[in-house]
Order: sequence, then structure tokens, then C-alpha cells
Amino acid sequence: MTQSAWLELVQILVLFLLLSVIFEAAMTTVFNWRWFAKRFEGRGVKTPLTVILAWIVVDSFNVDLVSQVLNVAGDGEHAATFSGQALTALLIAGGSDMVYRIFTRLGLRNSAERAAKAAEARAAAAAKKPARPSAAADAK
Repeated sequence: MTQSAWLELVQILVLFLLLSVIFEAAMTTVFNWRWFAKRFEGRGVKTPLTVILAWIVVDSFNVDLVSQVLNVAGDGEHAATFSGQALTALLIAGGSDMVYRIFTRLGLRNSAERAAKAAEARAAAAAKKPARPSAAADAK
């Protein structure tokens, strides 16, 4: 590969890393939101939500990192495709998770604190709910 091809690959990698960091920062704001944490923390919603939002961005801006890499590798001229964009959305979502894990290890994010906030929010919501009448009271 030529030097310019390597430079293009580095640019694609930088774009991937930047999108991953942007998604991590944006999704952390959503995931730390008390309303979201109370309802969805620990319920397997984060990954699908991140993938869907990544897909929306990738589709809106016609980003296909796979076709870009294949074009640089000299395998012809590939236009953006549905499958390339779907894989790009998955890569960005996975990259976002990787960035979160790195930030957690560096002490910039605290997953235990997030879980504790979610439990606290759920407990506060449960305490505010009025007690349901018992079955015995319903029978009267």
C-alpha cells in the first residue's frame, strides 16, 4: 500500500474513534439521566438504543466505514451499502462501549455509582406509589 493509502486508513480510524467518543459522551448523558436509570438500568436497553441511534446517524450522513476501508485497500470503488452502514453502526456502538470501559478504568466513569443511582431512583419511586388495597378489602 502506498503512503497516501495508509494516511487514508488512519483518517478512517480517527473518524471511527471520534464517532465512538462522541457516542459515548452523548449516551452517558442519557444513561445517567435519573428517569432513564430508574426505568431501564440493568434491563438490556443500552446496547440496542446505542445501535439504533448510531444507525440513524450513519444513515443520515451516509457513513460507511467498511466501503471506505475496501476502497483504500484497492478492491475497486465501493459505494455505501446497507450492510456496510449496518456494520458501521455496530462498530460505532461497540467503540462507544470500548471508550466507556477505558474511561471507567481511568476513573473517569463509575458504573457502580450509576447502578446505585438507578437503585436509589427506583426505591424513591416505589416509596411514592400509593399502596394498593389488599384483596380482602376488595372482597368487601
